[in-house]
Amino acid sequence: METVERQRYRAAYDSITRLCGQGLPGNELFARLSGRLRKAVAFRTAGWLRLDPMTLLPMPGLLLQADHDRVSRIIHNEYFEPDVVKFRELARAQVPAQSLWLATGGQLHQSTRYRTILADLGNGDDLRMVFRCGSTVWGSACLARTAADPPFSRRDVAFLARVCAPVARGLRLSHLLAGDQRADASPPGVGADPSPPGVLIVGDDDTIISLSQTARHWLAELPPDHARGLDVPAAILSAASQARALAAGRPGAGIPEGRIRTSAGRWLRLHATRLTPDGPHGTGQTAIILEPAKPADLSPLILDLHGLTSRERQITQLLLRGLPTADIAQMLFISRHTLSDHMKAIFGKLEVSSRPELTALLLDQVLTTT
Repeated sequence: METVERQRYRAAYDSITRLCGQGLPGNELFARLSGRLRKAVAFRTAGWLRLDPMTLLPMPGLLLQADHDRVSRIIHNEYFEPDVVKFRELARAQVPAQSLWLATGGQLHQSTRYRTILADLGNGDDLRMVFRCGSTVWGSACLARTAADPPFSRRDVAFLARVCAPVARGLRLSHLLAGDQRADASPPGVGADPSPPGVLIVGDDDTIISLSQTARHWLAELPPDHARGLDVPAAILSAASQARALAAGRPGAGIPEGRIRTSAGRWLRLHATRLTPDGPHGTGQTAIILEPAKPADLSPLILDLHGLTSRERQITQLLLRGLPTADIAQMLFISRHTLSDHMKAIFGKLEVSSRPELTALLLDQVLTTT
């Protein structure tokens, strides 16, 4: 006989799966998802992020019940401090959800994040999950309970891990349905095409020291993050922190670049680089470059959005190089008939009918419909 707990999990899972098939914008999806998850797994507060599937940098639209200082400390912890249950580790883990209590064997103070951030908030156990479909990550979340609450159970973690795949599909669908505008307008007073990059300088305290006119325009175009007093988008803060970690030689820091989308639907490429201080006692600074994304920057995202398999991605890259189909079949040790089947699947997923249309989609056109 099914237990009450299992009935609650099953009802919540079915409700969330239906919700994620509605094509809701990311923040609205997160807001509704939070309410439905509470019916199955109690928590005090929650934070939600959409992530760039290639770099795992945040995209605009952070939903977090915390102030600017704690957001900065959480980001610093992710890139600089040894700790358990990091989002980048979860992205590669077999199970995409884990609680701090289970990861530390009930010894929460073993976690730097708990000692320096969570305990001050009166939090107890903290659960993190990444919304992953296959190997592609579209977002992440953290759920927190109070110190007086019991920790998340293994059954809670198993349920939340199961929820990750439908939520990932919901985020992917929201990306696909959001690109119905061609946002090729340039910043005021700037040449029409291509728009020049914008540059802003961020100090080690995460304040903006200076910025160009174009950078000011792009920042104004980004969707707001929902955290108290957060003037600098979490995507910018994360890129700056990642650049610092890379310059400091931190393992697993990754390349501080990603793609973010403006409120008007235009994709920007973001890149961060550490600047050398003027002298031995100079203040550390990081430059953030924002510029319109080129088709090549968006091609991997397009393939992610349309759910191409690893073999289909491989064939797509070879097609874009202009290789004859006979050569591609020989290189991949498959028959021409099998290659033809793969090409039909690729064209169907990307809604093109020929190789020239495929090339135009991924290389020749400036896309805003992804």
